[in-house]
Amino acid sequence: MVREIDFNDEEAVLAEIAHELDLDPGELSIKEERGLTSFGAGTVYAITIRGGGHKEWNVVESTDQERELALEVVKQDLEQEPEIFNQDFLERHINEERLRRDLYDDVHSMRLEDLTDLANRNPDDFWREYEGEGLDAPEEDEDGERREPTDREIEDLAERQAEDRLRDPMEYLEDVYGRREDATKEAIRIAGIDINAAAEDAVDTDGPHHFLAHYDGQSYETDSGLVYWRAN
Repeated sequence: MVREIDFNDEEAVLAEIAHELDLDPGELSIKEERGLTSFGAGTVYAITIRGGGHKEWNVVESTDQERELALEVVKQDLEQEPEIFNQDFLERHINEERLRRDLYDDVHSMRLEDLTDLANRNPDDFWREYEGEGLDAPEEDEDGERREPTDREIEDLAERQAEDRLRDPMEYLEDVYGRREDATKEAIRIAGIDINAAAEDAVDTDGPHHFLAHYDGQSYETDSGLVYWRAN
């Protein structure tokens, strides 16, 4: 039968962890770990060896709380230090549709400006690009020349080319910034990432202990269901 521990009873929590560590409860002290508690996932205790020893363990009430705390820690890291995460992982959680939409106006404006200039300078080159995008150019006259493009035709080509360039918005940004890392940073600045989904993915993939147990990457469950890990 599983023993139940009142997590509000610090002495009971201390005794449970002392048993797990094969130490006398009198050798340990317990207090609330306010920094971790401040994440809003419930109370977290810090248990240390009295008189020094530089060993500390954090304790939460359950595996559910461990996971919730890890999620909140990862969300903060994603918001404040996204560069500490793998680039491929970050890219998986960038909202590409929003990124494409937010980039579109600037890309379209640049293409419209360039194509207007091209249409005025060299209509033949413009019509070659026009046909290259699968659009129907006007027939040549008897002298083998085509009329000048209209504003509507310039607009149509600008729209088509902007859409083509943004088919893969990350590739477009990499072309602009030269490095994938810089492209990812800019994409996050523009469109952000789905923080909740990214945190869920990270914790489900690596486990809550990966983001909490910085000393050895391990967490442990007591007979009563408390979860603890070495903090230092």
